[in-house]
Amino acid sequence: MNIVLIGIQGSGKGTVIEKLKNSFDFSLISTGQLLRDEIASGSTLGKELKSTIDKGELVKTDIIINIIKNRLDNDCKDMIIFDGYPRSQEQAEELDKICNIDLAIHLHITKQTAISRILNRLTCSQCGYVTNKSSVSSNSCPKCNGDLVQRADDNIDAIEQRFSIYETETYPLIERYKKLGVLAEVDASQKPDDVCADVLKVIRDYNKK
Repeated sequence: MNIVLIGIQGSGKGTVIEKLKNSFDFSLISTGQLLRDEIASGSTLGKELKSTIDKGELVKTDIIINIIKNRLDNDCKDMIIFDGYPRSQEQAEELDKICNIDLAIHLHITKQTAISRILNRLTCSQCGYVTNKSSVSSNSCPKCNGDLVQRADDNIDAIEQRFSIYETETYPLIERYKKLGVLAEVDASQKPDDVCADVLKVIRDYNKK
């Protein structure tokens, strides 16, 4: 079963994925984490990626697809969840060449709520764990004890740029997957546990078919 998780920055995709780990055994294809791993490696590609991401721009499709292909070749379970990919029609077409998408879950949230969440979030510089300033009492990651920091691209200028790209490049994917009959909508403005419960229901209902 291949699932695409769609949601604007701040919609809570990371929280949903963490909760799903308690219910399903799946491979997570997180382009965000894969890109951060490449950046952390200090490679030439990593430096180029950092510059692109810090500006709030999309990484080229051919780079993303090569990274994803490598991950699929080395880690593939019965359930795969794609987080952060595809983000455009072009990327969706490339993904179709690799595997069939059984379910696309859209975490719907308003721009205003998303901005508030993004400006309040912290990310572990070591393991990528995401939390928010009001949920922690120190700058140490509760999972690996790494440093919790505000990502360089979590500033208002980069956020506005990402939203602009999302509206023009990513939002049309919702209509695309709707036409394919694989789209499910979830209200992501709810409390995290309620959002996760709705996502679990969507997946379990699909499995009952």
